[in-house]
Amino acid sequence: MRVINRAFASVAAVAICTVSGVAQAQPTEVIHWWTSKAESTGIKVIADAFNQSGGEWKDEAVAGASAAKTAAINRIVGGNAPDAAQFSMGADINNLVDSGLLANLDTVAQSGNWSQVIPATVMSAITRDGHIYAVPVQLQATNFLFASKVALDKVGATMPKTWDEFFATGDKLRAAGIVPYAQAGDRDVWFMNTFAAVLASVGGVDGWKQFTGPKGADYVRSDAFKPVAEILAKLPKYADSGVSGRQWNVTNQMILKGEAGFFIMGGWAIGEIVAAGKKPGEDVLCSIGPNNAPAVVNGDVWAMPVKGDNLTEAQKKLAELTTSLEVQSKFTTAMGSLPIRTGVDASGYNACATAGASAIEKGNSVAALMIPFSPEKVGALGAELKVLWAKPDGKPDDYITAVAGVLEKY
Repeated sequence: MRVINRAFASVAAVAICTVSGVAQAQPTEVIHWWTSKAESTGIKVIADAFNQSGGEWKDEAVAGASAAKTAAINRIVGGNAPDAAQFSMGADINNLVDSGLLANLDTVAQSGNWSQVIPATVMSAITRDGHIYAVPVQLQATNFLFASKVALDKVGATMPKTWDEFFATGDKLRAAGIVPYAQAGDRDVWFMNTFAAVLASVGGVDGWKQFTGPKGADYVRSDAFKPVAEILAKLPKYADSGVSGRQWNVTNQMILKGEAGFFIMGGWAIGEIVAAGKKPGEDVLCSIGPNNAPAVVNGDVWAMPVKGDNLTEAQKKLAELTTSLEVQSKFTTAMGSLPIRTGVDASGYNACATAGASAIEKGNSVAALMIPFSPEKVGALGAELKVLWAKPDGKPDDYITAVAGVLEKY
């Protein structure tokens, strides 16, 4: 901590000397959707660093990703753009880039040596026609399998290594009066995340490449995909009746209270586990999997609208601080997320975050569907999966037909 503090003091001193213009700048408006307890702690790390550099952070938190993006887009298109806005990594920013509304960040990326310290998959996700148009903020493994230690202890079970073990433990949990699997249901994306977790655990890196490739529909109709469809058709039968409309953090609470055995969620749940006073890896067990699945990696970015000729000094400073070693270390520790760059001190990471970081370092990871797929395709897939989840007599063939249809249509 002492080292981090010294580093922070150094960064702040340099920043004040070199970007004095920030100190006289107008408040820098940043729209984001990080409003939960752990998320608020994380965003405060960036806000504090920005204020210490001489800037003035104006927080514009909007609950819900869709609402926050809509608010940002309306402001940008309407000519009253914020200085930065949170978007998901990948195709999320395409329309804004195509409309010439986002600033070119090439000079910031070059001075920060981004191409050398940020993974190629992340650089690809923020690059359009050879130019950088977004600031990576954090990475998340979206396919953690979390489990209540209390619930598993009651039935004498441990973390499953295969889907057969998962369902066998689910039978024991149900017999003990515990919900075997808790699913969040207030957004279509949660159903798609569950789908992606099953796909990654069955298909691995090679199967993922086939699914996201030009012949994805053929892969879905092949024998290799059948186990994915079978698990997806079986999973709702292990859930309770309260899925519809349930927020992800409520689902997380079911695990924390031992009311449910398992749930699949992104690494952002780790921050909520810590905020609840529980220890990830001890009170709440976690793995990337089952089946030693590759980590499905997604992330968030700052989109910076054009101000004047391109970027303001405050926008540049926010980009520099967000991608700095010091901020990345503190921010990702607070959020339970993964850093967007190399060299970050991960000694403060908990067991779950360490597992995610390890999978990425070993190359056992894939880019989340939001990165290669258009928002329309992602939205259609999530909507189909939500409908299928609520179908009481859903069959594996229903999933094959619906998923292949989405891949062919969009």
